[in-house]
Amino acid sequence: METELKFALSPEARHAVERVVANDAEGVACHRDVSTYFDTPDRRLHKAGFTLRVRRRSDRDEFIQTVKSADGATMRRQEWEWPVAEDDRPDRARLEEVPGLRPILGGRAVDLQALFRTEVERHAHMLHPRPDATVELAVDDGEIVAGDRREPLSELEIELKEGAEDALFSVGLDLVREALLPLLVASKAERGYRLSAGEEPAAHKAGPVTLDPDGSCDETFCRLVDSLLDHLLVNQPAVLMGDAMEGVHQMRVAVRRLRSLLVLFRPLLERRARRRFEAELRRLGDVLGLARDWDVFIEETLPAALDDGLAPDRIEPLRAEAQERRRAARQEAQKAVASPAFSRFVLALQAWSRPGGAAMTDKAAARLLTRRAPALLDRLEQRLDKRLKESEPQDPPSLHAVRKSAKKLRYGIEYFVSLFGDRADAYLKRCNRLQKRLGSLNDLETATGHAAELAAGSIELTPALGLLANWAEQRRGRLLGKALKAERAFARAEPFWR
Repeated sequence: METELKFALSPEARHAVERVVANDAEGVACHRDVSTYFDTPDRRLHKAGFTLRVRRRSDRDEFIQTVKSADGATMRRQEWEWPVAEDDRPDRARLEEVPGLRPILGGRAVDLQALFRTEVERHAHMLHPRPDATVELAVDDGEIVAGDRREPLSELEIELKEGAEDALFSVGLDLVREALLPLLVASKAERGYRLSAGEEPAAHKAGPVTLDPDGSCDETFCRLVDSLLDHLLVNQPAVLMGDAMEGVHQMRVAVRRLRSLLVLFRPLLERRARRRFEAELRRLGDVLGLARDWDVFIEETLPAALDDGLAPDRIEPLRAEAQERRRAARQEAQKAVASPAFSRFVLALQAWSRPGGAAMTDKAAARLLTRRAPALLDRLEQRLDKRLKESEPQDPPSLHAVRKSAKKLRYGIEYFVSLFGDRADAYLKRCNRLQKRLGSLNDLETATGHAAELAAGSIELTPALGLLANWAEQRRGRLLGKALKAERAFARAEPFWR
């Protein structure tokens, strides 16, 4: 398993990195790599999470064939590597050795085509942050070539060669303290696939996580943090260069899920560090949330109002002003997720969450998750029950509090669902329905609040605000009825983990 970090490299950051390397590295190896990437015409390898390349290095008289499998992760990849014949064509027989690859390719006769190549000048340094750890730091300059399309690349890659992962994150944190280094999530291969197809980065939903029923609490916490950070990071390219609307939504979901994970494991976590990460997640969530709220207002609320019969010429004036607010909010979101501060947060959270590290006391960390999971879920269920009893149908803030507690409980169940199997299904469905019904009410409250904000700056929008507020009040009655029905159904559900 290969673990690596990548950063976009500006000229200013390069100078700062060179100063660090001059003090700590044992030497430099320079070579030119030309890598050709292959796939079937319908891109079966890429769709299954594999990449296949043949690389020639200027300092070696050989060709190296490499297959990598990311398995949904952004920083960790499985790798298989072999020397091949004196040309840049893949050795098909070697591909038979990669687990899971044969059924994807369908036999040796499948057509493999060269899709794109990378041409890179690499300056590599070996660092020894600890006596038992070796990290390769490489500065890559060059371009990606796909037909007549070309894309320049300049990046810093840090790869763990030997030792524990926290040594890699420690080196990464040292570097981002010295240089402005935004995380670079997309691999060279991923960028090449997009370039060859002329596509923009797409957004991605979170995948399922299967936990080890015999795993300890700190091992499980680490696995869940890694999974949620993968979901967060894999959507960064979409926010910056592609499907920004869905990318913002998915990054916001990942932030919320990370916050809920810290709440779920709160009794086991060291208090001061947890609070610091919670504060940073709250700040990032606020930035992404504002952009997402304007997306919902423009793409969902206004169309729903028009579908219900509101006159377009009376409502549409809100759209133009809202689009300006969305543009500004989206720029702030892009700035936040491309910043060195974002890099520092991600690396610090990963370093903190490693098993045997700083996140938990030794006593809490070593306990089996299956023995602690029911008590952890109990805390969330009791909090939700308390808020349900305190809520008032005509008090939006109290319903919003219920929604947040229901979402935290739903996420907690989803994290542990592989431990409980089908026993969780019915309860999870009721919890999910409650949270979504209350979410629709909250979206309506948020939308009318945004409309009032627009009208506060432009008096001519006040009539449109009045129409939208009247429509929202009528719609609220219908949505509230559905939410109360979901509350009653959830109240009858018995916690499956007891």
